[in-house]
Amino acid sequence: MRDKDELLFDLKLVDNLVGSVFGQINLKFYLAGGSACVLAGYIDRATRDFDIVDTGYPSHLGKVFKLLEPYDLLTNYFAAIPKNYVERAIKLEGFKNISVYVFSKEDIIASKIDRLSQKDIDDIKAIIGNIDKVLLNQCIKETVENIVYDDRKQRYLTNLKKFREMFDM
Repeated sequence: MRDKDELLFDLKLVDNLVGSVFGQINLKFYLAGGSACVLAGYIDRATRDFDIVDTGYPSHLGKVFKLLEPYDLLTNYFAAIPKNYVERAIKLEGFKNISVYVFSKEDIIASKIDRLSQKDIDDIKAIIGNIDKVLLNQCIKETVENIVYDDRKQRYLTNLKKFREMFDM
């Protein structure tokens, strides 16, 4: 489990690696899930991994992703994430060679509905207090539209019903 400082340390390693191997390139990382919650300061807990959205990185960045092997790389095709998360992502400062963004609270909640594990529920409880409910509903709609497989979509819709009951939405 990694706390905020350890997550930042790992990202700084990646930042330095990218700088030393590739120099200034426009490499963007979008973080979802628990790592985004921790790094954005939405919650104060440790997390196991980074959930990095795969935005179609070029193959010559293999060294960077070798360093990130212990972490989850989420693909838009398989992960339940809102279509327009990039527009709402929040940039973290302090990196020279990479850009690191975290999902908005609303995007995180919309994506956590997919699994709705106890940890997801706990995270949602911690961040739902001051969200934009209209935006959350938009993020949920985008997420449903973005799920390709019918069985996954059905699971999401089932969990969405549970979510709405749990959180009176």
